[in-house]
Amino acid sequence: MRDDLDLNELIRSAARGDQRAFEDLVVLKRERVVRTAFQIVGDMEDARDVAQGVFLRLWRVLQRFDLERRFDTWLYRITVNAAIDFIRDRGPKGFLQPLPEDAGDRLASAQPGPDVVVDRERLQKTFLRLAAALAPKQRAVFVLKEIEGLDTDEVARVLDISESTVRNHLHQARRILREAIRREHPEWS
Repeated sequence: MRDDLDLNELIRSAARGDQRAFEDLVVLKRERVVRTAFQIVGDMEDARDVAQGVFLRLWRVLQRFDLERRFDTWLYRITVNAAIDFIRDRGPKGFLQPLPEDAGDRLASAQPGPDVVVDRERLQKTFLRLAAALAPKQRAVFVLKEIEGLDTDEVARVLDISESTVRNHLHQARRILREAIRREHPEWS
């Protein structure tokens, strides 16, 4: 990637049709788009398909992006909408798959002991399986707020819903997940 360009210049160049700038933008944002799509659709291959569609759409609409706004918020919106559309078109898979084994290495900041790794993997697999029971918007809100760490107002902008709707979806998602965990794993309660 060209180090001499900041994000806004990269976006401007790509919007003018500079294919290399667009490729650099894709490289810069690919991991985040795939990760977000994965957390919503629950399958890595499907997440890659969603991401490919997101970047194809981005190529077509990038010239409409307002540089006064946050690019990541706009990209999250495109990604979440594409992932939700994918779920609606394909129907739920029935369960979500865990992240690939190397994803934990990239996301973990410290080297946990083997017992912590096993517990994390068990918790992640349980969460992903239970998250399949959430409605797509609930799952999207939960992923953006609890996993991606966005603020409530940013989640509202990404999903084009009110902040109170974000809080409601989050409350419902937490309740559903909490009840399922109590039912299946009372030792965790």
